[in-house]
Amino acid sequence: MWPGANVGPPPPMGAPRPAPARIRPRAGWYALPIGLVAAALIGFLVVLLLVADEMDTADGEPVTGDPRTGVTVQLTEGAGYFVYVRENGTDPLSCTVTVGETSGAVELTRKNAWSASARDSYRYSASFTAPVTGEAKLACRGADGTVMVTPDDTAFGYLGIAMLAGIGVSILAVIAFIVIMVRRGSAKRRAAVFGY
Repeated sequence: MWPGANVGPPPPMGAPRPAPARIRPRAGWYALPIGLVAAALIGFLVVLLLVADEMDTADGEPVTGDPRTGVTVQLTEGAGYFVYVRENGTDPLSCTVTVGETSGAVELTRKNAWSASARDSYRYSASFTAPVTGEAKLACRGADGTVMVTPDDTAFGYLGIAMLAGIGVSILAVIAFIVIMVRRGSAKRRAAVFGY
């Protein structure tokens, strides 16, 4: 070995440049808010299609009358109806639907009681499903005083719930879009300034 000779590995030729920074989150993340909005819209449209027929019936006017002689009501077969009694009145024990000379008992249930609207001086008592379509007389045994019969308007309740859910999901989508946009912008600025 001669004087002045270098011992050890040769000095580095310079630090390698880092690879170009990848911007995160990636642009593909924008599919998340778009998907959320699409899901909200599709969900609302599906509910709207499912309750469209029920909404036509649910828009009917309430009718009142004597439960012993019968309340004249316009029925749609398969549709639900609510029976209201006076606030201090008794609940019907059974009800019968008469069309012309034909009559038959209807089953009284509490179906969709949660969506029965408040009515002045009346309280919800029972629900039934119409066995026929057309004008009929609904007579009820056990109820005293005037009764009110209204179409079951639960369809509007379902539509309202679907709308609120859609609005909530859409708000989440907007928040997600803003977060992704801000984080990508921040990552681009860091990459431009620091190279990573």
